Amino acid sequence: MNYRDLVAQSIEELRVKTAAHDRLWHLTEADWSVDQDTGEIVFSAPTGMVATCSVQIIGTFDTTDSTWLWAWGHPSVQPPLSTHARRMREYGETNRICELTTRKLVSTEEQCWQFTALACKLNEAQGAYRGPAGSALVFMTFGEPKLTGTVEQDAVASTVEPDDTAFTSDIPPAVRAKLRGFIQALHDWEVAAYQTSERNDSLAAMNMAKETYAALIREWCVPDLTPQPMSYGSDPNHGPDTEQLVSAAIVGDLCRVRTQHTNSTGFASDYEYHLRLIGGDWLTEQLYYVDQGEKYEML
Repeated sequence: MNYRDLVAQSIEELRVKTAAHDRLWHLTEADWSVDQDTGEIVFSAPTGMVATCSVQIIGTFDTTDSTWLWAWGHPSVQPPLSTHARRMREYGETNRICELTTRKLVSTEEQCWQFTALACKLNEAQGAYRGPAGSALVFMTFGEPKLTGTVEQDAVASTVEPDDTAFTSDIPPAVRAKLRGFIQALHDWEVAAYQTSERNDSLAAMNMAKETYAALIREWCVPDLTPQPMSYGSDPNHGPDTEQLVSAAIVGDLCRVRTQHTNSTGFASDYEYHLRLIGGDWLTEQLYYVDQGEKYEML
């Protein structure tokens, strides 16, 4: 990939990362402070959420003369905090990109964001930030946020939905395996419940279906899920061979997975599974049927 295409890709990836952080802990509204001795940046959001991350300084933009100064050549940046910037210089030397190897240059704020987005990508950082410091703007990358806050605040943050741009076809293997197992379990339960009701349409058969459904929910779903009344039919609504996992979006310990199921007549239905990571295990929090943008609870 050439340099300009790589920059464009980096900017798009950073936009998605920033949106995710903003939804989860209000990055763009937070106050910030950097401690170069500890190598950390602390974000304090209006909600009371606090995010603590490792930090790297990429460079500074002087708004008085529109110049960019790389962190690797900045007298005020301690060497441990310029590692990501030095990686940029190495990339520039290897690929003969003079703007990455020139200590100070005339620039624009947009170009500073390009430098920082590329630094975020090349160093596999979790995000980037620009903070004012007098007449200068400090551009930084940061690592995995450690979030603290009240239980209520954490709960509010965790309900934030990712937007469409956050969904990608890259579904984590652990999520894929867990959801495939749940879809198989839903299919098997629905087939068994329908076959039993066809053989014996009685209260005992209905109670058996309720008991097995409750057991399925206990095994595959979050402990606090209160299921809706069950339903089943001759043509299962889910199945490992008829339901395609399309895309996923992860925000913190939450994962949304979109699927499409095609029934025996060829009709396609869209679903969205909401999963939560609990004790190292992905458990289903809710399943929605999606119709023209509207979501309807199915569990």
